[in-house]
Amino acid sequence: MSLRQGGAFYRKWFSMRVYHFLPEAHALDDLRQRHLKVSRLDDMNDPLELLAVSLKDKRHRAALLGFKADIDKQWGVLCFSRRWHHPMLWSHYADKHRGICLGFDVPEKRVARVAYTRKRIGFDIERQIAKGTRDKKLGLKLLTTKYEGWKYENEVRIMVSLGERDSDTGFYFCNFDRHLALKWVILGARSTLSRDHVAVALSETDRNVTIVKTRLAFQTFSVVRQRNARSWDGQSAG
Repeated sequence: MSLRQGGAFYRKWFSMRVYHFLPEAHALDDLRQRHLKVSRLDDMNDPLELLAVSLKDKRHRAALLGFKADIDKQWGVLCFSRRWHHPMLWSHYADKHRGICLGFDVPEKRVARVAYTRKRIGFDIERQIAKGTRDKKLGLKLLTTKYEGWKYENEVRIMVSLGERDSDTGFYFCNFDRHLALKWVILGARSTLSRDHVAVALSETDRNVTIVKTRLAFQTFSVVRQRNARSWDGQSAG
């Protein structure tokens, strides 16, 4: 599927640079296939996805779980970070710095920023149950509210309507296009890949993508670009 299938937001749009972390094998496969795997709500790292509200009443818990199941049947999520420098992102999502981070330009209007909170939020669930309909604004708020312990991710999300499953994997994918435009391929500090390994995986469409290598910063707890030419040239693939 294409990102444009998620909604009609494409008039004049401004792009935002976002980053997606992956283990090496998955990243190289995505580069070859020119797509990203769409995450499903029930398969994401945080089991509290869409459950950020205070749920003392058993009926309320059942209602919200039903709401989550309904959304999961229709929508998936593309998850990104606003920055690639945090070492925990590489540790948790890019195979302990052996993996790859892909940088994309996406339409800013499609991006929803995640808000982080210490306490579960409250709202009138009884009123929602009485209405008998799904509140889209409430759904978006729940989809973009997470516990503050995840704040380091600096996450943004794009909702994607589910199309056809991939017949080989059973997963849903979103294709690269001008609305999911690949711009950077960033190799982890422990990656053993060369520029040529990455260049071979890129299609003709992506030959001008910038490929860089990272290292651990010398004076801060951060990941930075490797600029030592003898270690890695960090130039574009074109």
